[in-house]
Amino acid sequence: MTQKVKPIVVLSNAKQQCVTFFWKNNPHFYFGYRFLEHTPEIVATPLSHIDSLTSCLTVTGPESKAEILPLEKCDPWSKNWLTQYVEPDAKDSIQLSFRTFSDGAAWCQSYDLGGTQKREFFFDPVETGVIMRMKLTSSTPIAGAYCVQQCLRMTGITNKEWRQNVASTPCLSEFDTQAQGNPHVTLTYARKGGVWLRFPVPHMEYHTPAGLPLLMSKSGGKIDHGLIVRESQDGNFSAGMYWERTAYVSNRHPADCIHASVDLGPLKAGEYRNVYGMCYFIEGSKDELLKIWQEDFGVRDA
Repeated sequence: MTQKVKPIVVLSNAKQQCVTFFWKNNPHFYFGYRFLEHTPEIVATPLSHIDSLTSCLTVTGPESKAEILPLEKCDPWSKNWLTQYVEPDAKDSIQLSFRTFSDGAAWCQSYDLGGTQKREFFFDPVETGVIMRMKLTSSTPIAGAYCVQQCLRMTGITNKEWRQNVASTPCLSEFDTQAQGNPHVTLTYARKGGVWLRFPVPHMEYHTPAGLPLLMSKSGGKIDHGLIVRESQDGNFSAGMYWERTAYVSNRHPADCIHASVDLGPLKAGEYRNVYGMCYFIEGSKDELLKIWQEDFGVRDA
């Protein structure tokens, strides 16, 4: 499963707002990513110190791909993945648009809260995963926190068939791990006090230093930062996600996924905010992934 080339980003489920990160040379291994999931969580006041969290992505971030030609074909396995999409229903409130470019990168645009907030994404593949940029433009003022959930999906052979069209990662699937005689084992980790914290089997949310007002008593506790990681049981493969301005992270079933809640507020009417993130997929341990994240975001101690 060695991935020495960059993945390609396609739209795998327009209704669920899911893209898929896949490698042409490996038809049995691909990740899903849901970029518009649930109603944004709103808090009346800003999250204190959210900007003090790690937010200095050192690798080159995705920019406009207007000068690059669209990708015409990229579905070698007949999964009905799309490289271009424009919402056909003029009454649909989300109005999703999507395009994959010839270098494997992608752009999409959608709307939140009845069209008052426009959200754009740029996905730029690299050898360790995908660099992401999310841009929110608000036509109405946002006084406090405005948190949107980002979802990295991993699916095994024991999950529902429709989910396998979006993701196929058996070695990183908690469903498969638990079905193989390990009902109390998870593969998901965050950092707490400079060491790895393993998630429990039930759904759990952990807040970053700035994110407590969003969860309050629902939180499982404070973690060091927003990096959330999956590691295979043998430690040979790892995946993870990190976003700037992450308020909390969580695991969740039945989608076999990991989440980051990203704060895009406050904003004045007509203003916008850019935040950067990374999805990681490596052949290596969670400690190796941590080192890559530290280099990407200029972190010395994590």
